[in-house]
Amino acid sequence: MLMEKQLKSKGKCLFCSLEFEQKEIGKHIGKHLSEMEKEHNAKTTESYHHIVVEAYEMFLHILLQSESKMKVLDNFLRDIWLDCCGHLSNFGHKNFRIKMSDTIADIFVPKVKIYHDYDYGSTTRVELKAIKTYELHLKEDFMLLSRNEPLQLICSVCKDLPAEYLCSVCIWESEAFLCEHCAVKHEETCGDFADYARMPIVNSPRIGVCGYEGGSIDKERDGVYKNRL
Repeated sequence: MLMEKQLKSKGKCLFCSLEFEQKEIGKHIGKHLSEMEKEHNAKTTESYHHIVVEAYEMFLHILLQSESKMKVLDNFLRDIWLDCCGHLSNFGHKNFRIKMSDTIADIFVPKVKIYHDYDYGSTTRVELKAIKTYELHLKEDFMLLSRNEPLQLICSVCKDLPAEYLCSVCIWESEAFLCEHCAVKHEETCGDFADYARMPIVNSPRIGVCGYEGGSIDKERDGVYKNRL
């Protein structure tokens, strides 16, 4: 994914709705989960893994029941970040093989980082690691704890308005990100843009790849940066 500058990534905590930068949000969420673990101490509990998924400035923090299969995690990544044409995908590690039938507890042991590849042609790779395991009493097997808010992608031409579109043909050039107004002008100089190269700005590391137009879940955070001023 082309970025004109390093963007700061922030996400909201599911539990308190406060917003934190990418490097801080995991520690903050951990405090909530530790408090929950103490509160649930007298109840029947199950093990849950707090997992972070990262790609560039984008991230997901999730809580997943430890006996869940890796296929559950694969499906989630497809639904929120990746799936465009039903491509193949896999989890991997440099030293061992990972199967979709493995459990979360089998794979996410301390200090182990793995990756997930979607599409063996135009591959999108994300990195995953477990932060900590908690004993909790929950109805849910899976929770999205935080996701980065849409990045502040500004139009490459006017340098003012949030980008609404990406030109997949001009992605390595200076006019890749376009607001609505500048997108109309871009059509005059790039015939491919009107034909097939116009792609929406989405909150995903698959932006601009293989016709990807966004996820099927958590759609309210899968779009264009909104100027809060």
